[in-house]
Amino acid sequence: DHPVIESLEGIEDSFVRLGSVNILLEGGTAEGRRALADAVAGELEALDAITDVEYRLRSDFFADHALYYLSDAEMEVLDEHVQAWTHYEACTREPDLCLGDPDPKAPDRLRDFIRDKQGVALEKAGFADYYEREGIDALVLLAHPTRDSSDLDFSLAVTHEARAIIDEVAAGDGPWRAGDSVTWSVVGPYAVKADENVAIRRDMVTSGSFALLGVITVLFILFRSGRAVFTLLVPLLCGVAWSMGATQLLLGHLNTMTSLISTVVMGMGIDAGIHFLHRVRHERQDHDDHEAITLAFRGLIIPLLIASATTLGAFIVMASSSFPAFQEFGLIAVLGVTLCLLSMVTVFPALLLLVGVKLPPEERSHGLRARLVRGLLRRPGAVFLGVLGLCAAAYFGARQVAFENNGRMLQSESRRDQVEKSTKTISAIFGKDIHAGILVVDSIDAARGVLERARADHGPRKAAGESVVAELFAAPDLLPEPSIDPDARKEAIELLTEDVPERTWEKLESQADDKGEGEDKDTEEGGLSPADARRLRAMLKAAPVRLDDLPPTVLAKIRADDGRFAVYAYPDFDAADIQKGVEFMQETAAYVDGEGGSFVGETTVYAAMYLMMKEEAPTIIATAAGVIVILVLLQLRSLFLVVLTLLPLLISVWWLLGLMGALDIRFTLFNIPILPAVLGIGVDNGVYLTDRVRRLVAEDADDGLRRALRETGGAILAATTTTALGFASFVIADSGGLQGIGVVAVLGILCAAAAALLTIPSIYALVAHLRRR
Repeated sequence: DHPVIESLEGIEDSFVRLGSVNILLEGGTAEGRRALADAVAGELEALDAITDVEYRLRSDFFADHALYYLSDAEMEVLDEHVQAWTHYEACTREPDLCLGDPDPKAPDRLRDFIRDKQGVALEKAGFADYYEREGIDALVLLAHPTRDSSDLDFSLAVTHEARAIIDEVAAGDGPWRAGDSVTWSVVGPYAVKADENVAIRRDMVTSGSFALLGVITVLFILFRSGRAVFTLLVPLLCGVAWSMGATQLLLGHLNTMTSLISTVVMGMGIDAGIHFLHRVRHERQDHDDHEAITLAFRGLIIPLLIASATTLGAFIVMASSSFPAFQEFGLIAVLGVTLCLLSMVTVFPALLLLVGVKLPPEERSHGLRARLVRGLLRRPGAVFLGVLGLCAAAYFGARQVAFENNGRMLQSESRRDQVEKSTKTISAIFGKDIHAGILVVDSIDAARGVLERARADHGPRKAAGESVVAELFAAPDLLPEPSIDPDARKEAIELLTEDVPERTWEKLESQADDKGEGEDKDTEEGGLSPADARRLRAMLKAAPVRLDDLPPTVLAKIRADDGRFAVYAYPDFDAADIQKGVEFMQETAAYVDGEGGSFVGETTVYAAMYLMMKEEAPTIIATAAGVIVILVLLQLRSLFLVVLTLLPLLISVWWLLGLMGALDIRFTLFNIPILPAVLGIGVDNGVYLTDRVRRLVAEDADDGLRRALRETGGAILAATTTTALGFASFVIADSGGLQGIGVVAVLGILCAAAAALLTIPSIYALVAHLRRR
């Protein structure tokens, strides 16, 4: 297993889930947002799928226990302030009893010290109460589910329940309805995965319908026969159904990925049938149905198997990868292509013999296809120079090709802007991206050790502007320094106040019990306000701070039920930035210093996928290319013909890169895994065309090349179109990731067909011309 996956599993074992259902309430009044948050939180916590809702914090705990966080030197300063304040109070009350003049600034100094140290203590909580920030008209709730967001069905269900509850509560009467109503949105890893799942399921229906209708249209245009369309669709649907059944047996489930790949299989699986029917109809001009089918089968079975084997080889290599995106796509595609091929060489010939083969219309010598063939063969040198010219022009585009580092571009277009806007608002409220990288350690001492090493490394990086980590946090940050003995500090606090006169205590108690207006303002004569008096009384009466006494919401974040502790590293960038995520992984790896484990979370998911893909993609693509070369060599057994077959594939890859750069189409985590498949599919054109050219030229040196191009060229264009339609169905999807797959695959497949139809005949004609000379 990949180290990131292992670390994620370790976090899930201890802390149950990563991430949260993030609810953002915006607009309205502060009172309305808070009232709606209270009402929504109560309803969400009643759900079995939610463990707790985090939206306000008992910051008073840290303020009340502020004295336990002071250093010994600060305690000495406090003692001086208390003694001076006590002297001031006594001398103000009975000036004749004082030997020295009281310090009139003593109450102010004690007040300022109390406020300062409580402010420092409150920073440990991050918020005074609700999760909101001054100047931002919004409030955040974080609902923590019972299971991880990687469970798509669970993410879908919990997000749906959360939205239904918020919608119902917000529609009721309450302060949130006054004036400008409060608006709300649900984001975060659970919501993103749920929305993507819904979008992909919707795309599945749209894409499948588009692909099926497109295939039917192409078949009808090519063969101009309803009978031909019917005889091709029956084995195709059989192959697709068989492949889905085999997937269920092998993987134990069918999901949206299976259905989407089945759309692609629909476009690829019919290729063999198109070539077979095209050849049968040609043979039917001179033979009856049975003989035509037999001759077509004998002449086509070898290139058919080799072409299918090159595609299968690419998919098999993908299926052997440890990268999930390669693995699942490759496995399902292998089943689909294999079973569709099986159906095309068994069901299809039998069905053709049963219903009969319709004679094709006689091709006109002045038709468009005939004119194109004559034009291509009349000036093969000019055509080949044109190919080289396109290769040269592609250089300027290829140098601009880039990788898409924004993970949000893989998400649904309809939700992308709203998710990005809400996520930025939530980050502004928290002062950082809340999707931290988490490291799980066995003890609080281990957490303290990691923090010390991490901060020693992080400080210089941040000072130099080279850090991508905004903040580090763990249990030790919420506890007094280990050097502070809680029991000894308790005694010191008691000693601090034992010389305070009873009448001074009575005055302090009276001020603390004062609930009047303006309690946070300074008194007219200066000194302690009622709020200051309450703060001081709470601080002096607080018990020692121990780990188990921390507020439950805070404690659950830093310590798991199994006693293990979490160390958090918060990013200073959007978690969807893949390149920054890679830098985050590298920086936090230095914090751990080879002691095992790594900081992982939503911030590192895209980055980990990128690193896995970067590691495996070159090997997978090179292996797929090697398999293709070997299979073509086994079929043709001629160096010239092998080069002739593979050269268009190399040219098409170069053209693809050129087009991507020119059109600003970027590689993504989704479309790079499709490249081996594009290679396997693209070489099929060369396999079919080279084999046909070799056979017909051997029979008729003068007219063989023209016949091969005319007969096989049409089948190549039709097969290319149906395969491209299978992938083009992704282009109309709402998901940015699927769109990227569709665009790259369609461009690659079309480039491969164009390169084969232009390069192979022109080179063959040029070589033949040189030989004749």
